[in-house]
Amino acid sequence: MEEYNAYRNTEAEINVLGAAIQDPQALKLVVEMDAEDFSEPNHRLILAAMKELNSAGNPVDLVTLFTELQKGKRLEIVGGAGYLAQIVSQVVTTANVKTYIKIVRECSTRRRLKAIGEALINASGDNMRDVDEIREKAALTIRDVKAGEGVKLIPQEEAVINTYEKIADAQKREGVEENRVMTGIKQLDKMTGGLTGSKLVIIGARPSVGKSIFAMTICTNAAKAGKRVLYISLEMEAEEIMERELSAESMVTLTEVTSDEVSEEAWMKLAESLPVLCQRKIMYCTEADTVEKVRKAAFFMFENGGIDLICVDYIQLMESGKKRSSRQEEVADISRGLKKLAQELKIPIIALSQLNRSSQKEKRAPTMSEARESGAIEQDANIFILLHDPDVGELKDENLRKLSKNLGDRGMKLIYVNVDKNRQGRKGVFYIAFDGDHMRFLALSKEDPP
Repeated sequence: MEEYNAYRNTEAEINVLGAAIQDPQALKLVVEMDAEDFSEPNHRLILAAMKELNSAGNPVDLVTLFTELQKGKRLEIVGGAGYLAQIVSQVVTTANVKTYIKIVRECSTRRRLKAIGEALINASGDNMRDVDEIREKAALTIRDVKAGEGVKLIPQEEAVINTYEKIADAQKREGVEENRVMTGIKQLDKMTGGLTGSKLVIIGARPSVGKSIFAMTICTNAAKAGKRVLYISLEMEAEEIMERELSAESMVTLTEVTSDEVSEEAWMKLAESLPVLCQRKIMYCTEADTVEKVRKAAFFMFENGGIDLICVDYIQLMESGKKRSSRQEEVADISRGLKKLAQELKIPIIALSQLNRSSQKEKRAPTMSEARESGAIEQDANIFILLHDPDVGELKDENLRKLSKNLGDRGMKLIYVNVDKNRQGRKGVFYIAFDGDHMRFLALSKEDPP
């Protein structure tokens, strides 16, 4: 047993690497680690070789790792074949890999905090440096070493309370059933049978049709059923999303929720909705603008209680993180990356996509091929759902025209939903009502809840 050292734990590092060599499930967790997590240089090289093999779709075992490390004469640097064999032989069981990963990361965090502290001491003694600048730099640097590797996750309860407090401040100054994610939208669940693992589900619409609310409806319905959800928003902050959820749950209009004056009756409704919202297991992330950052956030949840569904709002706001000759290639990388992540985690991923305006100009329902910036989105999708806000003139059925007018008189819209691609289920069209005042979708029949 090595002597205790708060900044490094070689035995834990060996157990992490040995588990990854022996167990593909452990490997999935280990390749999400950074080289800086390991204190030993040879362990960093071994991790790099594992990542290279895994990224290329090759298995990771003693033979493949030996061959990979021979490239660039890295094998001798890490300690040769004998050291690789020693790593494997030291691992009694791979069942404890999460514990060892946690130990390794804690040591890494301590090393980085130590380095920050030393740098802060040096900077504070330099009278040429501005104190406010030193303090701000220190705060930013410490924030970046928090769990999640700089990708901030906002728990549902925190988002609810923060949003409620924001409203208060404004008031003052003014597959197997249990493994399926049921959308809670009855017509959609009939067609898809619920969302099962490894599926990439695209929801496409032009701006302002309601695709974010449609996606959030699915996410909140899943959370109500006990599923753990990661919601990536690149368009809104967590508090903005929560304002919409508060509106939908409390039946207080969004206009009043975001206003400087909330009536006493509305205030009571908002307060009553808090405990209901706080029970939902949703984590929010507004910083994951690349697939890699989505992966980090997803695996953080995977290691800390599990994850059942990811929603990304929306693809065209993401960056690929790779140099590409065109935006089309970038978006194709993003789409394939999300699909691969769904396959790795064996959970469905919902990704929203903007559509171009050609169908709007031609006064018709959109098609999958109108996804902005890349045809790869249509190709990668297991399920492609199109939303459309039709003009009355587009509706051929007299009953639908009357229904659209009646909804309009009540401040709502008739939304056309087209499941245009469904690799393992039925395709089809249905209509649903969008209540924009309360940020929710409603089934047209009282017997069919949305």
